Amino acid sequence: MSKGIKMLSAVDAQGASYTVDQLQARYENAQSIPALFCDDAKCGHAVRFVKWHTQNRKGRVTPIQVPAYIGLSRDSDHVLGCRYDAPGRLKLILAAASDPNFLHALDDGKRELRLLILHQGLQGRGASGNPAAPRPLPPGGAAAQRPTGFRATKEQLDSYLRTTTDLLALRAACEDDDLLAANLTLRLGKRRIAWHDFLYESGRYDEVWEKLAPEGGGHALPLAIIGTVKSHKMPPADATYTTTYLNCESQLNRTDDPNRREYFEVSVGHADAEWLQQFAVGSQLILFGLWKRGSTSESSKPHPREEGRIMTYVTHKLRLSLASKRQLAPVR
Repeated sequence: MSKGIKMLSAVDAQGASYTVDQLQARYENAQSIPALFCDDAKCGHAVRFVKWHTQNRKGRVTPIQVPAYIGLSRDSDHVLGCRYDAPGRLKLILAAASDPNFLHALDDGKRELRLLILHQGLQGRGASGNPAAPRPLPPGGAAAQRPTGFRATKEQLDSYLRTTTDLLALRAACEDDDLLAANLTLRLGKRRIAWHDFLYESGRYDEVWEKLAPEGGGHALPLAIIGTVKSHKMPPADATYTTTYLNCESQLNRTDDPNRREYFEVSVGHADAEWLQQFAVGSQLILFGLWKRGSTSESSKPHPREEGRIMTYVTHKLRLSLASKRQLAPVR
């Protein structure tokens, strides 16, 4: 189980500090990597360097780039209170979110995060400027623990969203989802959802597209995407709309036709341009909410290197309209 947060620095046995970039440079220059230890003063337990590498994924034109990081060594652990202690971070997040309507304690010691409340709230049931008052649940027994009939106020929804993005940011900072899966189940109505089907990193945007209903049909689904900020697009001076868009780096896929490629573009819209521009180009974000399929467009152009060959590019847009600023959070 992954019990530590990916680190960007560590120390050797003599206390000399090394950043991830320095360790990557040593690796590329065929220099030895020293034994490494956590650089939190309360900890000092053994850690390891994981070099920058790529992952090939089926259909992708360009491999996924995996940045270098420092993680726990096998059989090692961070001490309680270390800033890289993932179980400790998780306990703090769960302790701050004790509302049983949203985080319900199960008999096996796990918690259950109930996504239906977020789904309803982000659809406008309690998320508007005139928040709906929650209907009281019957006292006592299991019925009092069910979210049936509960509608979150705007303040409650913001709190639930903060908890959700905190959990997602923790997952993104860890090497895998073992820790969260062992402590927290996800439920949407009657269905349990695996963490793998809830948080989608770069390289899996095509999976999100396939998961969502066609534009104009069905219901948007609550899920999270990890995106790297590519640009901000503000409305032109003569525009009749006020939405600014934050665009993430797109994904380019092969198809069965060698002359046809598919792009998957991720964008988030909000009226507060100044706030969106605080997320700098190149930064990684958690983008959570009710995702929808946007438009699909097609264009053709000559191949850049092969005369007479015409390439067709199909662009699929994934879009998210924000009901709350709590739906965005930096990965680190």
